[in-house]
Amino acid sequence: MIKAEQILTMVKPFVEEGKILPRTKAQINKNLGDFVCLTDNNQLLACAGLKDCKEGGMGEIYSLAVSKKSQKMGLSLKLLNKIMQKAKVEKFSKVFALTKHGIGWFIKNGFTQMKITDLPKKHQALFNQDRNSSIFFKDVN
Repeated sequence: MIKAEQILTMVKPFVEEGKILPRTKAQINKNLGDFVCLTDNNQLLACAGLKDCKEGGMGEIYSLAVSKKSQKMGLSLKLLNKIMQKAKVEKFSKVFALTKHGIGWFIKNGFTQMKITDLPKKHQALFNQDRNSSIFFKDVN
């Protein structure tokens, strides 16, 4: 079972680079059930959270990361497949991600760039204009 400390350790370099929003150990622990993970011998290689927005049948992908030493091995696609399987099980009609990085990856993997107004209302109100993130949606099928 993956622990919050493992997730925090893996995403730390991406948080420091400004690619992932920081979260506390308490936040990760509280939402541990959101996470899908790829491991090898109990080592965390990749993870992402999938949060139920409780609006419009949408789920938000967050804290998507592949460890620095495991990049360029096709793990991001395996992780995306696991995220989409989880989204299907949880009966989401769409998933979305807010990002400033990896825009090409999202487009290449079937996401469509959308506008703030396409987000669930709660997320529109919380959207950080200063961060200037791109918004990507993908249908769950």
